[in-house]
Amino acid sequence: MSSIMRRANFCLTLFLSIALALCLVFANNALGQPPTLKKIIEGTSKKEKKEEVKEEVKEESKKEKTPVAAKVKLLGPEDEHNRGVPRTSVEGYLEAAEKHDYKLAAEYLDFRKLPRSMHKFKRSELAHQLKIVLDRTLWIEPDLLSIEPEGYKDDGLPTYRDLVGQIKTPEKTVNILLQRVPRKDGVFIWKFSNKTVAQIPHLYDYFGYGPFEEALSRFFPDVQIFHLQLYQWISALFFIALAYLVSLALTWPAILIIRRKEVPHRDQFERLTTPIRLLITLILAQNWMEYYISLSIAAKAIFEAKTLLSIITVWLIIRLSGLIVVFLSDKFEKSGQKASKVLLGPMNNVFRILIIITAFILWMDNIGFDVTALLAGLGVGGIAVALGAQGLIKNIFGTVVILLDKPFQVGQRIKVKGYDGFVEEIGFRSTKLRLLNGHQTTISNDQMEKAEIENVGRRPYIRRVTNIAIPYNTPPKKVEKALNIIKKILENHEGMDSGHPPKVYFNEFNEASLNIIMIYWYKPPKYWDFLAFSENVNKQIMEEFEKEGIEFALPSQTTYLAQDKTKPLHIDINRDS
Repeated sequence: MSSIMRRANFCLTLFLSIALALCLVFANNALGQPPTLKKIIEGTSKKEKKEEVKEEVKEESKKEKTPVAAKVKLLGPEDEHNRGVPRTSVEGYLEAAEKHDYKLAAEYLDFRKLPRSMHKFKRSELAHQLKIVLDRTLWIEPDLLSIEPEGYKDDGLPTYRDLVGQIKTPEKTVNILLQRVPRKDGVFIWKFSNKTVAQIPHLYDYFGYGPFEEALSRFFPDVQIFHLQLYQWISALFFIALAYLVSLALTWPAILIIRRKEVPHRDQFERLTTPIRLLITLILAQNWMEYYISLSIAAKAIFEAKTLLSIITVWLIIRLSGLIVVFLSDKFEKSGQKASKVLLGPMNNVFRILIIITAFILWMDNIGFDVTALLAGLGVGGIAVALGAQGLIKNIFGTVVILLDKPFQVGQRIKVKGYDGFVEEIGFRSTKLRLLNGHQTTISNDQMEKAEIENVGRRPYIRRVTNIAIPYNTPPKKVEKALNIIKKILENHEGMDSGHPPKVYFNEFNEASLNIIMIYWYKPPKYWDFLAFSENVNKQIMEEFEKEGIEFALPSQTTYLAQDKTKPLHIDINRDS
């Protein structure tokens, strides 16, 4: 049992270690990475829905020849750029910036009373720089902004200001503010405050384009695909190719050593190379991209989901578990632990399923789903499945108990539940027996685990107990002679166990005979050899008894007649006077 416990502890420790490694690999970096992939997707779908609604309104307005404003309820005062409330003002700026219309985007910035140092910047340039900074540092959810002309009144800020978010730099924390400012005609609208505009150069120094990005952005068109600029896609492909070459250089020496040294199970080792190379490639390429190219916060959320990393890591762990199974299988084979070897396959399958489920749950957590609710749902579903699969679960546990406790092994003869036969297969659900009459029977492992099993295949010897009957009229001297004959035949006999010498006794007066009991043990327990030896013993007893005139008793009854002089017949007649 100690070896079983050691193996169980090893498997448990291995699973917990890998689960912890998965948690560390897939864990989110909460600092600076607020949006998740789920939130990015939801934000994109909302934006597409709004665009569809706008297009529908425009089409209906054209058909009815009415202004668009008449079809849409205005939020705040009427404004050509829809800056009447904080939410629509921010949405208008983001839409203009995404269309690269930075001249229009500048209409959402307040350029009043800026420091003289700001006069050297063009308005459209500042609008562009602000968009780059926001993309890389702040995830804005317009739905959380106010739709009232006066903005939020209870946010602790002056009534003419609203907070969009905060951006931290090594020097300070910059508040991104909206401010209610008067238009030329005196109507109040919302713009990014002049205090925020004054901080754009400072923010751009930390989060804007570096020299490398600046050069690439000028060379490639300003096109964005899946939240990555075109130059970022080109750079990513370059870094991936370079990282793959590095992974080849790192793994190739190990492959050469494995091939030249003729390492056992070389093919299993070589199966690890592909996921290892992909893992090295992915980690190096992602780190280089984050170092040389500042990604947008949406692109970071996609990377932080670790979808590819999850798949490759699980792939590597599954391949590694296969290698471990092969080595343990060889070890168990050499040590004669065939039952443990049979258990490796099912245990490895369960282990793989657990790893896949663990990785999937962690990945779901990374992309922003509520894992707690998901686990609760899986718990309820698991109970329902367990109730429906009680029989299967019982059989699986029965299999584990049989393989660990080892009451029998494949090839051994056993007697169980009235059946007598040889074990052909110990399956994951049932055990198959080949009966002595040639028929095959299948017994569920749940029943096998509970049943009383007589393992004939593990007997150390075969014992024979037989009775030899001789007639009652056999003289005592011949009885003694019969005992001596049998003892001599069995003296130092073939297959005798020194710990169990043969036994011969005159032990019983039967109804119709005198009884001699003969007991001997035959080793090794080879049944056909035992039968051949028993046949030879029987022949010798018959030959020796015949020489000495000793007869074998047959079932009989003796009737005494009056004519027998030794047994006279006495008749008493009572006469009444």
